[in-house]
Amino acid sequence: MPAINPHQPLLQAQLPHWARQVTPNQWAALKQTQVAPWKRQDWFANAAPDLREAACASQARLMQAQAALANSLKGLQQITEFAEPLLQRRLAEHGFHAQLRNSQLLRVKRSWHWAALRYLSSHRRDNLLQAALQNFASDEVFTAESAIALGDNIHVTPIQIQGAVPVGMQVPVAHFPLQSEHYQVERLPLEPAAFATLCRDLDLGKAYQAHLEQHLAQPATRGLAIRVQKDRLRLAADLAYMRHLLDGSTLDQIERLLRGGTVQCWQLALFGTPLHEVMLIDAGGAGLALYLPGHDPALRQCSNLDAVHDTLATLLLEPDARQAFTAYIRQDQRTHFLDLLQQNLDATGNTAYERPWQRAAQADLRPTRVAITAEPFGHYQDLHLARLKHEASLLAVPTAMADANARARRLDEWENLGLDALNIAAFFIPGAGTLMLAVTACQLLGEAFEGYQAWHEGDRHLALRHLEAVGLNLALIGGFVAAGKVVPKLFNSPLMESLQQVRGSDGRYRLWNEDLTPYRSAVTLPQTLQPNALGQYLYQGRYFIRMDGQLFEQRFDHNLQQWRAIHPDTPDAWQPPLAHNAQGAWRGQHEQPGQWPFAKLARRLGEAYTAFTPEQLAKAGRLCGIDAARLRRVHLEGQPTPPLLLDTLQRMTAQAEVEALADKAPPGLFERFYNGSAPATPATQKLLDAYARLSPALARRLLAPLSEAETFAWQEHSQLPTQVRQLLEQVHSELPLVRALEGVLQPARASSDSERLLFSALDAMPDWPADLRLELHGASPIGPLLEHVGREQAGTLRRVIKSVEGYEVDRGERPAPAPLDPDLCRAIEQALPRPHRDTLGITTADGSSLRQRVLGWVDQHREVLAQRLWGHRALLRKPMGNLRGGRPLDPEPPQPRLASSLAGAYRRLFPDATDWEFENWLGNDEDNLYVDDIRSPTQRLHDLQQRLETLRRDLHEWARPDPQRPHQRHLAIRPILNAWRRLSTITLEGGGRLHSLDLSGLDLDNQALASLALPDDFTHVQHLSLSYNPSLSQLPAEFHERFPNLNRLLLTDCRFDTVPHLGSPEQLAWLDLEGNRITWSTQAQQALDRYPGLSVLDLSGNPLLEAPDLRGLAYLRTLFLNDCALSELPQGLDQMIEPIILDIGDNQLLRLPDGFNVPRPVANALRLESEWLGSPVLAQIEAYNAMHQVDLLVCEGDYLEFFEQTGPAELALWQRLPLQYRRDLRPLLELEPFVSRPRQARAEFWRRLALIDADPALRQQWLTHPPYDLFNLPL
Repeated sequence: MPAINPHQPLLQAQLPHWARQVTPNQWAALKQTQVAPWKRQDWFANAAPDLREAACASQARLMQAQAALANSLKGLQQITEFAEPLLQRRLAEHGFHAQLRNSQLLRVKRSWHWAALRYLSSHRRDNLLQAALQNFASDEVFTAESAIALGDNIHVTPIQIQGAVPVGMQVPVAHFPLQSEHYQVERLPLEPAAFATLCRDLDLGKAYQAHLEQHLAQPATRGLAIRVQKDRLRLAADLAYMRHLLDGSTLDQIERLLRGGTVQCWQLALFGTPLHEVMLIDAGGAGLALYLPGHDPALRQCSNLDAVHDTLATLLLEPDARQAFTAYIRQDQRTHFLDLLQQNLDATGNTAYERPWQRAAQADLRPTRVAITAEPFGHYQDLHLARLKHEASLLAVPTAMADANARARRLDEWENLGLDALNIAAFFIPGAGTLMLAVTACQLLGEAFEGYQAWHEGDRHLALRHLEAVGLNLALIGGFVAAGKVVPKLFNSPLMESLQQVRGSDGRYRLWNEDLTPYRSAVTLPQTLQPNALGQYLYQGRYFIRMDGQLFEQRFDHNLQQWRAIHPDTPDAWQPPLAHNAQGAWRGQHEQPGQWPFAKLARRLGEAYTAFTPEQLAKAGRLCGIDAARLRRVHLEGQPTPPLLLDTLQRMTAQAEVEALADKAPPGLFERFYNGSAPATPATQKLLDAYARLSPALARRLLAPLSEAETFAWQEHSQLPTQVRQLLEQVHSELPLVRALEGVLQPARASSDSERLLFSALDAMPDWPADLRLELHGASPIGPLLEHVGREQAGTLRRVIKSVEGYEVDRGERPAPAPLDPDLCRAIEQALPRPHRDTLGITTADGSSLRQRVLGWVDQHREVLAQRLWGHRALLRKPMGNLRGGRPLDPEPPQPRLASSLAGAYRRLFPDATDWEFENWLGNDEDNLYVDDIRSPTQRLHDLQQRLETLRRDLHEWARPDPQRPHQRHLAIRPILNAWRRLSTITLEGGGRLHSLDLSGLDLDNQALASLALPDDFTHVQHLSLSYNPSLSQLPAEFHERFPNLNRLLLTDCRFDTVPHLGSPEQLAWLDLEGNRITWSTQAQQALDRYPGLSVLDLSGNPLLEAPDLRGLAYLRTLFLNDCALSELPQGLDQMIEPIILDIGDNQLLRLPDGFNVPRPVANALRLESEWLGSPVLAQIEAYNAMHQVDLLVCEGDYLEFFEQTGPAELALWQRLPLQYRRDLRPLLELEPFVSRPRQARAEFWRRLALIDADPALRQQWLTHPPYDLFNLPL
C-alpha cells in the first residue's frame, strides 16, 4: 500500500476553513462521537442477544438521524467561517486588501498617572476579524497612536520613564521609574475609527443571528433535531436497561414519552443556573429518571430529588465529569457556576480544578426543577436555539449590544482561561452543548465522504482521523497550532485505498466506498408486475430494477444520458450511474465484472437467472459454450445476453420436473413445461417457419425485444433489425451443437445430433484402436447403419442398437434383447471390450468417463464444430489472417491486479487495463507520454471522466431522432464508448490484441460520419470496421483523422467508388474494400500507392475492369481480387514474397502476360479458377502448370485439410494424380464422412487413393469416375 494517501488533495480541498483552527482536544471530541465504547464492555457482551440487537438498532437509528440533521444544515456556518468573507468584502469596498488573518488593530490606551503627573501608554492587539466580531460601542474613541497594520509591522518597545514626586518642602523630589511603551508602526490605509464605524454598520453579530434563525428555526430542521433528541434518549434507555440502571416500568415510561405520550418532565437547575439538555423524567413509582446526554451512563434511575442531588454531587467530584458537565451551562455562566460548585462541594474549597475533590460534609448543590409544560423535546430544541443565539451574541456582538466594558471583561475572562476568541468562534456550534457535536462530526464527514452514515463506526472514526491529520497539519502551516506542538502525521490506510472519488450534483468531489447496499429499496412490487425489455419495473410512475435479488429505484439523468440509482432515504445523496445491455443485465458503473465469478456474472444477466444454483449455471454455460470471459463482455461492453443460456436453463428445469414425476409423466410433458401451452402468435410462427431449428419458447424470447413497429415489419414484410437478424443467425447455427451436448449430458434429451456429436468425438480420439470398429444401428443388428467409427477392415466389431425405448448393447444373443439404456455413453462404454476401454483411458462403465472426454473435446474445438457438423461448409478462401473474432485463444491466466484506489478509479474508465498500462499512465516510466504532465493523477482521472461524460452527451445529441431523416445512429453510441474505454479488441492468433471500433451494419451514411465530432481520444484504435453500411461512400477527414494509428480498415459492402485517403496511411496493413463500386483509375492507383505497408488487400466484388498495380506493395501477402471483371492479371505478382493466398478467381481473364513466370510460392498461392475463362487462357494455364508442376487455378490452401497428419508419401501420391482429378476432390471435404469423422475419413481417403495408385488397372478403371464418389467405390 502506498504511504501517501491518494486522496490527500481532495481532503484538503473539502475540509472547511474553520476546521483548520480546531484544536487536538476538539478533534478528539469529534472522533469520540463516532465510536460506541459500550460495545467493548463486558456487560454488553454478556447481555441477552435481543437487548444487544435493540441497542445496536438504536445506535444505527441515531446515526441516521444525526446524518439527516447534518445534511439539512448544509450552509450553516461557524462564526468565523460566516464572518470572514463578509468583512473581507466590505473592507475591499473601502480599498483595504490586506489579509485579515495577518492584519491587527493596535488599540493604544493612555492612562494619566496622578502621582507622576504624566501619561503612560499600554496597548491591546486584536486580529481584525476578532475585533470586528466583538464590535465597537458608539462612543469609543482611539488615540493617535492606535493603528491598523500587519502584525509583523507593529513593533512595541517597553520603555521606562522617570516619575518625580515631591516628598516635602525641604526634601528633594523623589524620582522613580514608570513602565510605558513606545510604538513603531507601518500603518495600513485604514484608520481605527473608520474601521469601527465600518464594523458597526456591517453588524456581523446581527447578520449571524439571522443566519442561525434561517438554518435552525425552519420547521423541517426543527423536526430533524427533535428526532435526534429522541433517538439519543432511546439509545440511552436501551443501554441503561441493559446495565440494570433502569427497571422495566421506567423503561416503559420513557418509551411512552418517546411515542408522544403524556409523561411529566422537568428542567433541572443547580445554584439557580439552568442546566441545558438535562432532563428529569417522571418514572412513576420508581421515582425519577435523570438524563445527562453525553455522559456515561447517560440515564439512571433515582428515587427522588435528593437522590438526584447525591448522584450529581458524586459525579461532579471527578475532574473529567466536571469538564463534561460544563456543556450543559451557558458560556457566560460557567465561571460563576464553577466557583459556586467548588465553594459548596469541595471539602477544602481550593483543590485544583484538574484534580478530584473530596466531598464537603454539608455539600449542597441547591437543585431546583421547573416543570416542562410543552412537548419536552420541542421545548429543549427551542432552548437550544435560544442558547446558540445568546452565546453567538457574545462572540459576534450585534451593534445594538456593543459595550466596550463588557467586551473587555469577556476577553479578559477568556484569556485567563487560556482561550482564544477566534478559536471559540471557529468551534462555536459544536461547542454549545452536546447535541451538535456529533452532528458537526457528521457534517465534516459529509464534506469529504459520500454515504458515510452507512459505514461501520470504525471506518467513520478512521475517516475523521484522516480529516484530523489534514486539519492539524494545515493549522500548523497556518499558525493556528503552537510551534513545537505534536500533530499527527499524514497517513494512508486501506480505507482510503478502497474509496473512489465521485462528483456530486453540486460539482464537488467526495469519496465513496462503492457499496450499493444503502441504495436498496424497501418498496414491495406487485407479484404480477412484469419487467419491460430493459429489465425495469414501472410502478406508480417510478422505475425499479433488481440486482443480486435486491430492488433498486432509478432515474434517468438526461445530462449524463444514463440511468442512476436513487438513495431511498437521502434524495440528494450521490446517485451511482448504472450500466446495462438493454436486455436486463444491470450493474453499477463502478462495479468490476472482471473480478466476478461465473455464477455472479450469470445471475446479473437478469432476474430470471437468480433462481438457479451455481452448478446449474455452470452446466448450462458449458452446454452453450459460454464462459466467464463471454459474460464479462456482456456486462462491460453491453453485448446482447446469449439467448441460449436461459433457454438451456429452462430446458434443464423442465426436464427435472418431468423426471420428478418418473413413470407418472405423460408423453409430451416436457414440451408443455418448456414451450408452454399458449398458441404461437403470427410473428412467432413466421419465425419458426423461417428458422426451423428454433423452439416456440426460444422464438418468443428472440422476438421479445422488438417494438410494435418492428414486430409489424417482420410479420408483414419479413424485415428484422440488423442486430436481431445477426443474433438469429448465430443462434440458429449454434443450436444443433447445444442440443447435441444437452443430449450427451442429459440422456433423456438425446437426439440424432447427440449421436452424431458423440461418434464424431470418438473419431477424433487419437488413441482409438486401429482394429476396433463401433457401429450404431437402428432397431436391430442388421438395421440401418446410423453412425460408426473405425475402419471397415477392423478386426473387432461392436454394435449398439437404437430403439424408441433407448440403447442396447449387441451381445450376439438375439432374438432375446439385452437391457435397454437411455444413456448412449453408458451403452458405448459397456459395448467396448475391456482392453480397448483401457487403451482409451475409459475407467468406468457408467458413461461418465466418455461423457467427460466428449465435453473436453467440444471445449477445445467448439468454434469449428457447429459449422463443421451442421453448417454450410463453403470453402473458406478468405482466412481472417490471424483474427479470432475478438475471443481469447485460451482462458486467460489470472493477471495480478493492483488494488489501489487510483488503480480502481482508472479501471472504472478502462476495465481491461493491465497493471503495466496503469503504471505507464501514472508516469512512472520516463519514456511514457505523461511524464511531463504536471497534473496530479487524480486531476487527470477527473479530466478523463469529464471527457467520457462529454463524449456520451455529444453522442446522444448526435444520435437524436430526426423524423425527416430516420436513422439508427443510436446503435453506434455503445461501440464508440466501448472503443474509448478500450473494451473492444480483436484478438490475434499469435497473441496480443488490437483495439478496435466496429461500426458495421448500422446504416451509417456520409452525413452521419461528417457530423460525428469525436475527440482526440481514439489514437489507440488500430482496427476500424465500417462494413455493411450500404449508403457510405466517403471517409470525412474530420472522422478518419481521429484514428492516426489505424492498422486495419474494413469497408466491406459499402458504396465507395474509389480507394479512400487516410491522414496517416503508412501504418495501414489491412484494407478491405470488398463489395463496393470501385472502378480502377489513376486516382485509385495513386490512393493505393499511399499504403506501402499493406499486407492484406481485398477488392473483391468491385467492377474494377482494370487490375491494380501491386509493385508498390512490398509487404503484400494476401490478395483478393475475385469477381472484379478483370481481363488481365495485376502487375507485381512476380515480386511478392511468401504470399498466403492470391485469389484472382471468378474473372474474365483473356490471357496470361507475355513471359509470365512467377516464383513457386506465388503460383501455389494463386487462384485463377473461373467459369468465364476461355480456351486460350486455359491452355496457357495448363501449359504453365505442366511445365512447373503447379496449379494456377486452385490455391494450395484449398487442399490443406486432406494433408493433416500426412507425410512425404502422401504428397508424392498426390502429385501423381491427374490435376483435374485433384481439383474435383475438394467437394469431399463438404460431405460425409469428412464432416462428422474427419480423422477416419482422412485415413480412408488416402487408403483408397493408394489402392488406385498402386494398381494400374484400378487406376484406369476408377480415375474415370467422378472424384466426389470416391467413398462409394468398392475398394
